[in-house]
Amino acid sequence: MGHIRHSLGGAGIARAFSVGLLLLAGTAFCEGKLGSVTYLEGDVSMIRDGAEVDNLAIGADLQNFDLVRTGSDGLAELDVNSSQSPRMTIKVSADTQFSVEIAAIEGKQQTTLGIIGGSISLKASRLAGTQALSVKTDSAVMGVRGTQFDVTAPPTGDVLVTCDEGEVVVTDDQGKELHAIPGTVVEKRPAELYRTMPVAVSGLAKFRGQWSSERAQALEKNAFRLIQANARLYTALVKELNAGHAELAKSQAILRKWADEDKRARIGQRAEIIRERQQIGGLLARLRRIQFRLERVHFRLLRLKSYHDRGIGKGQLEGGVTTGQFFDRFTNERKDVEQKLSLTRSVTKMYVMRSEGRLP
Repeated sequence: MGHIRHSLGGAGIARAFSVGLLLLAGTAFCEGKLGSVTYLEGDVSMIRDGAEVDNLAIGADLQNFDLVRTGSDGLAELDVNSSQSPRMTIKVSADTQFSVEIAAIEGKQQTTLGIIGGSISLKASRLAGTQALSVKTDSAVMGVRGTQFDVTAPPTGDVLVTCDEGEVVVTDDQGKELHAIPGTVVEKRPAELYRTMPVAVSGLAKFRGQWSSERAQALEKNAFRLIQANARLYTALVKELNAGHAELAKSQAILRKWADEDKRARIGQRAEIIRERQQIGGLLARLRRIQFRLERVHFRLLRLKSYHDRGIGKGQLEGGVTTGQFFDRFTNERKDVEQKLSLTRSVTKMYVMRSEGRLP
């Protein structure tokens, strides 16, 4: 167990700072709403400014940088109707996590839905000239041009994009473009490149169901290999996250000032904002890259743990650690890791409010 204790060390100061700032950020001033919740069923939660939204109900606001989560029996529908974004309806399937953020990128208001895992269905109206809309997984960016489509990203690392109407341009991590249109789907299998496949629109629902069923079977069959790969990534990324937040703690005076300003719906003078952004911006950009990868690895490991708890995927990992020991550590770290990921998103929101909408 010595190896596991070592991997948990060095985060005490950052952990205390994270918890303290989250209490402040949880009451931060919110710059308008993007839309609202129009349907809820089962286990659904929303994380905002580092804390879970209390008493989530139909009619609740959706705000910039919110994280939406559904459990195994959860379903939700969100209506986005902000002038900053194209009008759209987002249907969230069970066992899904995604975030929403709007920022100014290359002269446009870029709305990005970041799928951490699971499946969403999106119906968007035609974009205005100053608007852009994309959906991100960890291996591709989907550019949307006013359309109705589904994106599924199961814990196996696969991706499926199906389009009922319109067009979705899928750009993979190699820069290659593929087009999902009615009659053609885009998919990715683990360790393979993205590809297109012909599927009749009339058979899309059946195809999506069969595809998801096959991926669930693959998850069970390859559980140990997936645990092994994601545990390796998790260990490296958590180390980077802890180091980044220990460094961020050195700027806690600025972040507490920002949180206090946001509670009072004001920001500082331009000169001091520029100075504060310069101090935090580079580190925050690095933390966002870590957050993007770690949230997806964390999502997969939570699902793999449910299989492991049933005796599927057990074995020995690198360094002589068993999968059981790894998941004990994963469980013990979970609250701290999730708090730091939430804090990264909360600090990003405060930064964007002080940078004319631009991301670090």
